[in-house]
Amino acid sequence: MYINKFLKLLGRFVPTQTLENIEEGLRNPIRWLRGGGIPPEHITPWELLLFSLSSVLGGMSDGYTGKRDFLYKEVYRIPPNYLSVAGIITSLWDAANDPFLGAWIDKKRFGMPQFRTIMRISAFTGHTLNIIKMIDGGLSAWQHVALLLFCNMAQDIIGTLDSVAWQKLGASVSPLTQQRTRISVWRNMGGQAAGPIASLPMFFMGFKDVFGFSDYQIIFVGSCLLLPFAVTASILPTFVRQRVDFSQTIEESQEDDVKPSIIDSFRIIKHNRYFIANSIAGLITVFSPDIGDELMVYRYLMPKFNVFGREMSGEGVLLIKQAISGIPATFMQAFNRQIINKMGGPLRAQKLNSIIIAVSKLIQYFVGYNSIPKLAVTILTETLINASRNWDGIAGTMLNYEFYDYVELKTGRRSEGVTAAINGLFSKIITNNIGLVTGNAFLQWTGYKGGYLADGTTPPERYMKYMWPMYTLIPMLDNTIWTIARCAVKWTPEDRDNTERELAERRAAILTEKEEQNKKSPLNRPSE
Repeated sequence: MYINKFLKLLGRFVPTQTLENIEEGLRNPIRWLRGGGIPPEHITPWELLLFSLSSVLGGMSDGYTGKRDFLYKEVYRIPPNYLSVAGIITSLWDAANDPFLGAWIDKKRFGMPQFRTIMRISAFTGHTLNIIKMIDGGLSAWQHVALLLFCNMAQDIIGTLDSVAWQKLGASVSPLTQQRTRISVWRNMGGQAAGPIASLPMFFMGFKDVFGFSDYQIIFVGSCLLLPFAVTASILPTFVRQRVDFSQTIEESQEDDVKPSIIDSFRIIKHNRYFIANSIAGLITVFSPDIGDELMVYRYLMPKFNVFGREMSGEGVLLIKQAISGIPATFMQAFNRQIINKMGGPLRAQKLNSIIIAVSKLIQYFVGYNSIPKLAVTILTETLINASRNWDGIAGTMLNYEFYDYVELKTGRRSEGVTAAINGLFSKIITNNIGLVTGNAFLQWTGYKGGYLADGTTPPERYMKYMWPMYTLIPMLDNTIWTIARCAVKWTPEDRDNTERELAERRAAILTEKEEQNKKSPLNRPSE
């Protein structure tokens, strides 16, 4: 009786299909988790829970390991130009090996068992290297840079293999874009759930006079404690089922062992218009300065407040901003797919996200930050940005898989390897290498040396004057470019539906062709 009342109330707010899933889960939880009664191409709730739990554990760890750049500059006081040297060398290393490594993977045609093994090995090695990067041990600045460089080069190879494996896994769990999109929805929900733990570093830093922890203790010790969670997060998705057989036709299987050359792998991505547009935008924005962690802004620029007799520093302000601005995005998680559909598809959703970020950052620049009303405007605009970034991530996943299918329809071959590798190359160059190199050059120009809070001093005048414009105007310019790039791509939900239908027919024809070929095989003829 209570279940019926609850479902009747919930039915006013959620779609019918979602309501039916909730009802099944409440009445038969075990059968629901195992996917009883759902079509074979659908992902089971148990698998979605694995993806969500993976995001929870990974997000908790990222809240600490993600402060690495802040640790280098503020605690170890490594000069920004030293870090730029590591960034330049890492960028050259990325550019030299990432695309060819991805194309080589496409050429080898690894199966899902090999990809699962790659993901499990990468889980331990990649996260352990993150911890090694942050070790102090009385190292000099150049020794820190050498250690960082070694770990970056090793992580680059591991990360490329892992990224390709992730793309392949996501494409193999279901032939339906709608089902594959559910993974992004549940991963986003998990990421939001990890928020309170991931935000603890700012909480401890914001109330240092209460807890007494140093920045090093908060970041390094916290990262070590959460290492098992990070490794587990990367392993959990490897236990989901494969539902798509990426088979080739009989004719293709007779051509050179079905192994295209590395050059062929590059040629087929010309059909991926979405990838090409993103690559061009990435090349244009590659030199945009990245100032690093938001803490670099909030620690020194934000005013201090008195909370119940305790002083709250800029880190506490950042924590409050992130907490408040993330609330609407958290509640929107379950409806992001419906929101994307209402907008007219994932491509339009991504265009709107870029516009929202560009306009919001421009507003933040003109309003400023040094009073509570101005901070309220910043929080309001960040709320819009967080909400739009949620659907943008899901829309991007949808488009990636849709265009992987489109490339397969046009060429008969999958392109996750080379596409994921080049995407990863741009991502790493923009966020970790060239962007940080130009950002470090900016910090060097301002005279920033780090450790001002610990020394009881203030940063240079240039730092205080130009940090806010860099923090707001660079994202505004970048997202203007991304808006233009996305407007250059033509792709509709009707194109997606046609691709899915034609590809399903093609795969069915492949299976029929193989069955007929097997019947003609001498091994299957009855003995005389």
